[in-house]
Amino acid sequence: MVDTIRRATTYVPKGGVGKTTSTAHIAVSAHNDHDLDTLLIDLAGTQNDLATQFGLADDVLDPDAPISAVFGENWSFIQENIDDVFERMTFETEEGPDLIPADNGLGAEDNNLANVPRENRYDRLEQFISEEVAPRYDLVLLDLPGKEDNITINGLFAAENVIAPLKPGEFERTQLESLQRELAMIRDDDDHDAEPVLQLVFATMVVPRTNLSEEFTNALDEEYPDISGQPVAESANIGNEQANGQTLFALSDDELYETGQRVRETYRQLTTSLLERLEAR
Repeated sequence: MVDTIRRATTYVPKGGVGKTTSTAHIAVSAHNDHDLDTLLIDLAGTQNDLATQFGLADDVLDPDAPISAVFGENWSFIQENIDDVFERMTFETEEGPDLIPADNGLGAEDNNLANVPRENRYDRLEQFISEEVAPRYDLVLLDLPGKEDNITINGLFAAENVIAPLKPGEFERTQLESLQRELAMIRDDDDHDAEPVLQLVFATMVVPRTNLSEEFTNALDEEYPDISGQPVAESANIGNEQANGQTLFALSDDELYETGQRVRETYRQLTTSLLERLEAR
């Protein structure tokens, strides 16, 4: 069976730039607007921000089958001997995509991976996606920690296509350059066969008609003309609806501010751009 699943991860080595928000909205748009069976995998930490985004925070407090097990030495045994283990890992959202939430074991497994020989350290998530996710879904989106660790590198190897949302700022531009160097190092790794590339870069939390936002978005367009996407405006609707456990796609036009409507449409455009690039690769 040929693995045709589309894969991408949202990642920059910094928190607070809109990674989880962007991951959730792209996933919902991919499901609703492009009819793709979509799975979200949260590896970003114990806060379980994706679960909160979809109103599932209480449901995932003690997952029956945690995603952290995939990175452990006993995963093959678990996979072969526990019935329906994948289904027990997965939660349905009310907006279409399914979710595998983060769990408290990720930190320990990240530490344990440091003791695994390097040639076997970074392929565990890729194997899980190929064996368990690809037969069931059209698209998988990963939400990674805002730091470079063993879990993050597993995610970059597995996804190979990177989405980089960035809050306007000079530090964030430097982080983007750092990310490019990190991806180049992975591509040059002789122990693994992975070719992760930056596929989509866009500004988030943009305040229109301010010098900082305009200079930042213009710089992204100039420096990354082939992969620069539409900037996502700042909107009170985003934080409000996260608190309500839903994305902007769950609301009708008259329930959103004008900025919220623009943000929702921007995520539709970004999703279309991303899928076209994944298809072309």
